[in-house]
Amino acid sequence: MKERTYRIVIEDVTITVTKKRMKHMYLRIKKESGEVLISAPHEVSDARIVRFAQERIDWIRAYRNKYEDAARQRAARESLDKEELACRKRHLKKEVEALVTKWEPVMQVKVSGITIRQMKTRWGSCNVNTNHININLALYDKPRECLEYVVVHEMTHILEASHNQVFWGYMTAFYPEWRRVRSYLNDETV
Repeated sequence: MKERTYRIVIEDVTITVTKKRMKHMYLRIKKESGEVLISAPHEVSDARIVRFAQERIDWIRAYRNKYEDAARQRAARESLDKEELACRKRHLKKEVEALVTKWEPVMQVKVSGITIRQMKTRWGSCNVNTNHININLALYDKPRECLEYVVVHEMTHILEASHNQVFWGYMTAFYPEWRRVRSYLNDETV
């Protein structure tokens, strides 16, 4: 028997029902959109599917609203005005340039370039072959000492590529507060 998909509405909640070859009935709500889906075996009656949904309508409504709110918040963050985004990048780049200028003579290294970009999993990175550093735009919203810690951290990679004892020795010499600031950043979301 072919798969069949249709919609039902229970108390203003639209539910997409798919009948297919399976043993049990399942209900799920898509986290990304809040869309409500029921999968059911072909032999289950439409009346039984409606009862199944009605019995769970409060739960459905609560989770659907939660997921829809989360989707709206994600969309708002992603659509941060492009002009505002560019402004933040320019501002953060100036701050990073000032920090690099401050730390280059202290650390006796030379940074070849700076890129500010949105990064999902890191606060910064350093290309040790070119001495180019990348800084996460999310640091714009963090305390200034966090930005300084990340800049010093990435510049230290010019001296030592790995996170080994030599690297952490340099960090302790240049930025003694690194443990406290790193601990703060580790508790934050990138």
